Amino acid sequence: MTTGAVLAEARAALGRELVDIARETRVPLRHLMAIEADDHAALPALPYALGFVKNYARAIGLDAEAVAAQFRAETSLMPHVPSVPESPPVDEARLPSRGLAWGSLGLLAAVVIGLGLYGAGVFDAPPPPPTPVASPDNVAPAPFAPAPVAAAPSYGGAVHMAEPLADPAATPAAAPAIPTAGPVVLLAREDVWLKIYDRTTRRRAFMGVLAAGERYAVPAGSDLVLRAGKAGVIEVSVAGVKLPPLGGPVQTIDGVVLTAAALAARFDPAAPLPPPVVRPRRAPVQVPAMPAAANQAPAAANPAAVSPQPANPGA
Repeated sequence: MTTGAVLAEARAALGRELVDIARETRVPLRHLMAIEADDHAALPALPYALGFVKNYARAIGLDAEAVAAQFRAETSLMPHVPSVPESPPVDEARLPSRGLAWGSLGLLAAVVIGLGLYGAGVFDAPPPPPTPVASPDNVAPAPFAPAPVAAAPSYGGAVHMAEPLADPAATPAAAPAIPTAGPVVLLAREDVWLKIYDRTTRRRAFMGVLAAGERYAVPAGSDLVLRAGKAGVIEVSVAGVKLPPLGGPVQTIDGVVLTAAALAARFDPAAPLPPPVVRPRRAPVQVPAMPAAANQAPAAANPAAVSPQPANPGA
């Protein structure tokens, strides 16, 4: 009997259906039907077919190895042997010549060396010579030029000379005075971390990131100080007058008093200083004296209790 007939007869003796065998072994039903019909051409490669046969034999209680050996003797399926592709010999005429190979290698080395020299700044233009600074001793005086005057209209044949015209570029514009009173407003030109707290109680009034374009109005009558990570991006104004920067773009500041008088004194030495902050002093804590115990006698009343006993010389 062939392998397929042996398996089909054993299955029929057990009264089982081929569909149940397929569900139990997870082997496709068409492959089980091909095994029973000895249609080996409909089966996959030999390793897979042997596995299907063994699972089928175990499901119906037969010796899986014996049934697989009989199937291997009957089948014409051959194990799959991977074929090695044959590579044609390389035509020497297609290989680059030795001179081209050395030339390419030299060009690559030149490119690498050039990149290294460029990174080191060898090809950078030399810096311009420093401009000589004239000292007060060797500076020639400027030639005298009369100031332009405006001719006034003449009356009765006499010419009246007007005052010299003032040069607006020669007179610097006076900086606006920093007011010592008024609302204090902080404006963030970039995102900046701030901490605003009371100088006396150390209680925080604001702590976090002030986004670019946001403002913080300091409450009137408060005694707040500022701590910031980027002082140069904070624009401070007092009563609408913009103050100089509190520090550099990435400078950390702390303890800047946010009152109009303190800010005016910070940038204008002639401004009156803010009054000092007087912190309340804490009263000393009174420690009550501990009363002596009633049954404790004074040390002087019992000298024998405090004086050591003399040593016994005869011991």
